[in-house]
Amino acid sequence: MLSNSVINSRERSEDLSGLSMARRVIFEGVVSGVVAGATVALWYLICDLAGGRPFHTPEMLQLIFFPGFHATPTGRFLGEAAIAFTGLHFAAFIAFGLATAAIVAASEREPLLLAAALIIYACFEVSFLSLIAFLDGSALGELGWWTIASANLLTLAMMYGFHRMRHPAIIRRFLKRWDIADAGERAAAADSRGRVAELRPANSTQR
Repeated sequence: MLSNSVINSRERSEDLSGLSMARRVIFEGVVSGVVAGATVALWYLICDLAGGRPFHTPEMLQLIFFPGFHATPTGRFLGEAAIAFTGLHFAAFIAFGLATAAIVAASEREPLLLAAALIIYACFEVSFLSLIAFLDGSALGELGWWTIASANLLTLAMMYGFHRMRHPAIIRRFLKRWDIADAGERAAAADSRGRVAELRPANSTQR
């Protein structure tokens, strides 16, 4: 009876631990996605104001992603298009944030998985640029590649800063694990070279 109660207690503890981990991933993913999305939107606004064309970038993106909506005579897009694009904008960043948060959580057990976060970032950015180019080939030139590239760097910086704040030891653990893995590979390579060197005299003797 005692052993069963201990097992049940452990199972409940593991369930609660898994639940708390899932909640943390969702919280970190949503918050980091919203923060990154808001930062990029603010950056686009700053660039548009500097160019004397307020809200030009979001209007261009709205037209690209929602071609069924048309501009009003004043040049402002309909409210439905703005709401739809805003929802799409933040949904994409939240999805990216959730994927990144899941990788960061998994890297608590295996720090080398942190490298997968960079792969996800690269896939996210390449997919975004490819989609814009596919929907409207002239859009990248109109929006300005440097504006989008700067926004991408801001996204990376915001994600890095947020997760570094939430997991302050993660970079140190990643570097330590990397050194261990690198040392293991060097030792394995040296061992392989040693075995090859041992086989060569034996082969020459047989000849």
